[in-house]
Amino acid sequence: MILKNKRTRERVRLPYTEFQVKFAKEIQTALESYIKTENAKPYFKINKNSETDFYCDLQWNFNHFGNHNWFIEKL
Repeated sequence: MILKNKRTRERVRLPYTEFQVKFAKEIQTALESYIKTENAKPYFKINKNSETDFYCDLQWNFNHFGNHNWFIEKL
């Protein structure tokens, strides 16, 4: 997985397990934002699979629902 910093243009290559540990706070923030957005839709009722849905398209969801300097450039 390759991550890039928006401000410094620094690139970091991390395995998935290390990414989960190092960016746990950012992942949690993006997940909460994803759930909040999905709950606002009138046709979608949140269920236990919402976290699974978030991780299904992790790159897009992490980059668009998180408000942080790092983004996933490539999985």
